[in-house]
Amino acid sequence: MSSLVIGAEFDLVAASGPSDNRTQRLELEELLTLSGIFSLLLAALACFGGRFALSERRTRSTVERVAYLDPLTSLPNRRLFDERLSEALADRRAGIACAVLLIDLDHFKKVNDTLGHAAGDALLGEVGRRIRSVAPAINDCARLGGDEFALILRGNDAHEFTARGIALQLWEQIGRVVEFRGEVLKPSASIGIAFATDGSTRSSELLEAADQDMYRNKRSARSRIAA
Repeated sequence: MSSLVIGAEFDLVAASGPSDNRTQRLELEELLTLSGIFSLLLAALACFGGRFALSERRTRSTVERVAYLDPLTSLPNRRLFDERLSEALADRRAGIACAVLLIDLDHFKKVNDTLGHAAGDALLGEVGRRIRSVAPAINDCARLGGDEFALILRGNDAHEFTARGIALQLWEQIGRVVEFRGEVLKPSASIGIAFATDGSTRSSELLEAADQDMYRNKRSARSRIAA
């Protein structure tokens, strides 16, 4: 019986001898190495994930810019303008006044025909900057297409006296001289105004009313803006 016990003790000591100690140290070193590699992998994944998220945000921002901004003037395009006008008319139902200004450049085709499309693009870009400088809110002005621009007025800005004052500022700003490659351009614009009379006014009705007012002013030799 005692020999069995002694044998068991000898086997236990032998199992934990020098050779196994080295094995344990090697296993520990391997674990530490793997742990370090795993940590590096996690750090790399975190870095990659952060860069991917940043890239995704930049891509989304670029897509939104293409979808909602006019590339020539950097103003909102027709799509964003329609959304903003729908929001403004929804606010009108809550009692917040709303008006629209439509701006059409006079004799713009002549600029393209005589000086080329580069001159026309330069003129449109400058007109866009001037409209932006007058607009109460940058997202409420837009280039609708061609040489036609629009501006939404809300709240106190949409009251008739103030709205006509803003229209006059636009008319004066747009009418300033523009220089292009040694040529002097003297732009002018016809501006129409329409006011949302109540909460039932639709976007199409408001734009049509502003369009009619603009063409009345364009046909008038006396004035190019609503008096």
